[in-house]
Amino acid sequence: MGQRARILVIDNSLPIAEALVASLVAIGLETHYALSGVEALQRLTFWQPHVFIVDVNMPEHDGFAVARVLRRIRSTCDAGIIAFTALDKDDFVASGPVRHFDGYCRKGGTHAPLLALINGMLV
Repeated sequence: MGQRARILVIDNSLPIAEALVASLVAIGLETHYALSGVEALQRLTFWQPHVFIVDVNMPEHDGFAVARVLRRIRSTCDAGIIAFTALDKDDFVASGPVRHFDGYCRKGGTHAPLLALINGMLV
């Protein structure tokens, strides 16, 4: 990609969002966070991410609802959307419609699996 990749982390936990942003910025990705789906949609008026990292378990609008809306917006319908959740894969699949997500990564441990997913979406 000719320009620096833009990543938006959507997670209602400020410490998790800040830690993930710091990790991604450290490797050269232009990364911001939003603490809710509504805040994420507001950011789209002035900044368009290539990849969204979405927490599944959020109050008000969960990650499934956020991903569904992102797929309906012309400017984000083709962006990569990664479910980033504490749920194991079986619980994630059982929790809602996973078809709007391009990838799944479980929270905890290193960010290596998440980085691999992001890199795969940016080629």
